[in-house]
Amino acid sequence: MKTPVEAAAAVYEREVCARSFREDLEAHLLNGYVFSTPDFFVMLRPVDSAASYAQVTDPWVTFPPERWDAWWIYLMAGDMEKARVYFPFILPKIGFERTNKLRYYGFQFLERYAPRIRTSL
Repeated sequence: MKTPVEAAAAVYEREVCARSFREDLEAHLLNGYVFSTPDFFVMLRPVDSAASYAQVTDPWVTFPPERWDAWWIYLMAGDMEKARVYFPFILPKIGFERTNKLRYYGFQFLERYAPRIRTSL
């Protein structure tokens, strides 16, 4: 069984990605947040949900704090319910990419659905 960080890194082997796992990890260590525990792994950063697809999905792009209105969950593996309590502060929305589309939900989405969401390891 893979650890959450191993499961997250495996995404880069299964899918076509713009950068390597290591490059995206470095970008989030410098421009966002990375949390890794035995239960979950997550890379996220605060973004402006009105920004373009290219800006939001590029972890090297940063936004001034006055434009932050969403947490962009770049990559997550493991137990989302445990991961959500590590978010450094609350923003109005959370976002992620699904089938090459940006999706945003109210922050309360995490409280409602996190107990049911666990990515496969």
